[in-house]
Amino acid sequence: MYTLFIVCGQPAVGKTTWAGQLAKTQHACFIDIDTVSEPLVHAGLRLAGHDPDDRDSTLYKTAFRQPVYQAMFAMANDNLPHTNVVLCAPFTQELANQHWPQQLASQYGCNVMVYWLFAKAETIKQRMIIRGNNRDRNKLKRWDDYQAYFKAMPQCRHIAVDCDI
Repeated sequence: MYTLFIVCGQPAVGKTTWAGQLAKTQHACFIDIDTVSEPLVHAGLRLAGHDPDDRDSTLYKTAFRQPVYQAMFAMANDNLPHTNVVLCAPFTQELANQHWPQQLASQYGCNVMVYWLFAKAETIKQRMIIRGNNRDRNKLKRWDDYQAYFKAMPQCRHIAVDCDI
């Protein structure tokens, strides 16, 4: 039986780097939300006449979020019969479900481990500034409101990883 590793946390906490290292050590397929969805989301938002770098609006969250996550899990499902899989995304809504890991294990017939990465808000802000990603502009402009969105602790079983290095 293979393992589905979920690596989650807010943007700029260090998910992609940490998840990539985990995938290497676990000889796992690595599926990152940005790699899977970014070109399609960008094109869709542009066609809708919306800011292609927006990931915080109601439009993004209602039209794109669910299909993006569905695509990631479909890719995981295709790979789990053959190898371990690392999924890397915020998974903010899913973390509120205390039974989420057990539901995934049942649905995909695999072991599930959830890693929740965290760091101080100032560390995350500095990482966002340094990486200079256009998707972070609105987050940085509305920093306090943005941080309030990530105050809730995961309700499901998880392993906390302090990325405040």
